[in-house]
Amino acid sequence: MKIHSLFILNKTGACIYSRNFTEDFKNIEPNLITPFFSAIFSFSENVISQKTPEVLEMGGFRFVFQIKEEFIYTILSDSSASLLFIKSRLKSITKAFETFVEENEIGDHEVIQSVNFDEEINGIITGEEEIINSKVLFRRIIELIKNLVYENEILGAALFAINGKVIYTSLPQEILLSSLKELEIRYMVANEFNTTFYSLENEQKVFSKRIRIPWKLEPLIIVVLFDAGVPTGMAEVNLDKIVKNIENII
Repeated sequence: MKIHSLFILNKTGACIYSRNFTEDFKNIEPNLITPFFSAIFSFSENVISQKTPEVLEMGGFRFVFQIKEEFIYTILSDSSASLLFIKSRLKSITKAFETFVEENEIGDHEVIQSVNFDEEINGIITGEEEIINSKVLFRRIIELIKNLVYENEILGAALFAINGKVIYTSLPQEILLSSLKELEIRYMVANEFNTTFYSLENEQKVFSKRIRIPWKLEPLIIVVLFDAGVPTGMAEVNLDKIVKNIENII
């Protein structure tokens, strides 16, 4: 679920800022990729009279686009990465870039090189700039989850933000991805995320629930995996107890 690269283009298609966050695409020249974006936009607008696509998936990878004023922002990630989280990253990156442009004189085709801006982008991509004030809370929640696993109360759990940022997980990858996908679907249809449940083929049970922390503006989501031997009703009761304990953490 990696975010690999970021590209910022001007409307002519020239790449004025790029950054790699993994080793997967470090040897690829940005200007070999960005003309591909321009071709897609031109084909969409001029040939099939459709607006620029927001998401393009191919070969296990996903390009997510955002256009604002004279610039095109693009993130390249694994197709399994949370679309909600990526879109929230693009929104924050757009604001950061607009501020940078206001404070610095940039030529039409000038390639931006700034250590400070690089560091700001790194913080946005990881999501660290948004969770730093809640690190103590998250550490306590993670300790609670680990204790429940150690005591065999649950098989595993995941905690993530409402924007899809995975804060902690001890779940199998398939269950985590399924939970994030469900969050994306509910977000797209404006459906309130409260409590959801489904059983696996081996009769293990997966419960998800929104957590409302009184002093936090944004809620959290917890996903809990229960053993097949735990009755559904008892699993739901235990989930409510876990959520209540988390909500009472000061």
